[in-house]
Amino acid sequence: MIKEQHIKNILFDLGGVILDIDVHSTLKGFYDLGFPAELLQYPNSMTSDLFFRYETGKISTLEFRNEIRKITGLEFSDEALDEAWNAMILRIPQERTLLLEKLKGRYDLYMLSNTSPLHAPVFEQMYLEKSGLPMKDAFKKIYYSYEIGWHKPDHEAWEYVINDAGIVPGETLFLDDSIHNIKASQELGFQAIHIHEKTRLTDLGFDL
Repeated sequence: MIKEQHIKNILFDLGGVILDIDVHSTLKGFYDLGFPAELLQYPNSMTSDLFFRYETGKISTLEFRNEIRKITGLEFSDEALDEAWNAMILRIPQERTLLLEKLKGRYDLYMLSNTSPLHAPVFEQMYLEKSGLPMKDAFKKIYYSYEIGWHKPDHEAWEYVINDAGIVPGETLFLDDSIHNIKASQELGFQAIHIHEKTRLTDLGFDL
């Protein structure tokens, strides 16, 4: 499955690979707050680009909250919205943090994640509590979409990582739970594996 002799780097997605997520929990939170249908399509088929702009750093958290209030015509606290938005973040199983520590001794590890300023502190704290180490210590570098300004599956997201990290796609294994992201990375020359319910991170058979 993996041409390990050619791999020098592993580029991880976060949600669905390292972090367990449930987008439906966030959509339920939005529904309970009274959101209209156009805001209940995240992350697919969005008629509003609000989420995309937030996850690529085009708008701040304050602007994100206020735009949602404007679109919905609803009044709710920052805390209520943040709770709904963060509801998708479930857990980081300890076996994954242990695997990352082992892989770190053999490969250069990187992360490329579509995420937002509200989500990052939550899953970073979750990683710290589970592993005892900051998430940044597990990777040579972490690339969040809201910081680099690009969002998978746009090729520019991977091109940013290639240029900044100085990695060669053919020497890099990319792991993601989205088949669209997998295909886009392969178009750029990455080795790639689609992570899903039948192909979990801990099932890949790394020779450690």
